[in-house]
Amino acid sequence: MGEESYLHIIGVGSTEDWDAGRGSIYYIEDRRGETCLPVFTTPERAQWWVSANFNAPEAHMAMLESVGAGYAEPLTEGQFIVMPVDSNSVAKAAAIVDADYLLRDPRPGEQQEVLRFNK
Repeated sequence: MGEESYLHIIGVGSTEDWDAGRGSIYYIEDRRGETCLPVFTTPERAQWWVSANFNAPEAHMAMLESVGAGYAEPLTEGQFIVMPVDSNSVAKAAAIVDADYLLRDPRPGEQQEVLRFNK
């Protein structure tokens, strides 16, 4: 059997938060109101995204405004985990956040790799 290839998604909260059922999946609501699930081909690319986008206090405040109070503690502590996921788990994560599309290895600029779902 061939080796399963994995993508990586960002989880909000620590491993302990996830074990206790308090973790959530990081997603983006774009300017059109659509939901995007960013997926990464390597854990390093996901970690770069976390470092580039979540190390500012403004990022935490924006997230706090968009989620329920139950997630406030992991967000304000700045705890994010990178989770390897197989194709079935990517589909489940997309369903959980009701994603309109996947964004592969997001990066600065206009050209992005997008997989849009037909709903």
